[in-house]
Amino acid sequence: MIAGVVRETAKAERRVALTPDGVRRLVAAGHRLMVEHDAGHGVEIADAEYRAAGADLVDRAELYGVSDLVAWVKPPAYQLDSLVRPHMTLVGFQDPIHRAARIDELRARGVTSVGFEAVAHDRPDIDALSAMSRIAGEIAYGQARQLVSVSGPIRALIIGCGQAGLSAIGTAVRSGDAAVAVGNRPEQADAAIRLGAKRFLANPDGDPEVLRRQLAAEPPDLVFCAAVHRGSRGPVLLDAATLDTMAAGTVIVDLVGKSGGNCVATVPDRTVTLPNGVIVTHRSNYPADRPSAASAAYSAAMAAMILELDRRAATE
Repeated sequence: MIAGVVRETAKAERRVALTPDGVRRLVAAGHRLMVEHDAGHGVEIADAEYRAAGADLVDRAELYGVSDLVAWVKPPAYQLDSLVRPHMTLVGFQDPIHRAARIDELRARGVTSVGFEAVAHDRPDIDALSAMSRIAGEIAYGQARQLVSVSGPIRALIIGCGQAGLSAIGTAVRSGDAAVAVGNRPEQADAAIRLGAKRFLANPDGDPEVLRRQLAAEPPDLVFCAAVHRGSRGPVLLDAATLDTMAAGTVIVDLVGKSGGNCVATVPDRTVTLPNGVIVTHRSNYPADRPSAASAAYSAAMAAMILELDRRAATE
């Protein structure tokens, strides 16, 4: 197989789909690697390092012209129509909520889109989404905490006990904060409590009233929203009526903003203050703040995914 690694062009994206270690792993497995010039610029990986790992350095047109598979972190900002070919595979985050029609158009042209959003939790070797969510949860909690005006330990309500939420719980506990976790499955309780959450609140149906009661009983200083099923829109759990009950200065960070948002007042990539003084913040792509660590984790999953796709193709 010939696999290509593109230079990322999404806004503020600093990661790279494969590091030299990932390239070496695939070359050792018998694959040929094409890397677009300056693909590693965001993580300060020079072209020479990719060349030393066994890759060919090429321009964008040549990469798409010869590659059987193209690897990216996020969908390119440029048009793919003149670059893709039938039987090509595109691997990376695919943003199926916003790009569903585009993915269908590519499929009609014989181009396969493989998205990490669809990877099952029981395949940690190829689960790039969980790896990125862990990084995002830690960074998002820390940055949102800086918006809280309360000094000393704070009270945090963590909504969603996936990888981002669990990471936020761990970060809260390390900061000395008291964290209450909310999840939709009872089995999430063990993980949340093990990480240091003072209590787990089950909300299997995503009922906003459950959250309203909790907010009234223990008003938090920070609410961390990360409740979403992979590849789906996030449920609105903090509606207008709930927001009206919250105290001025309460900070809500919504990691699900690009997927609809858990908070009805979330504005993608903005921090807004509501009339009652509640602060709602969202930003995209927290992992880009740690491009080296994020790229290493993503590359490991990408290399494993490429090997998995090759294995499946060989058995068909």
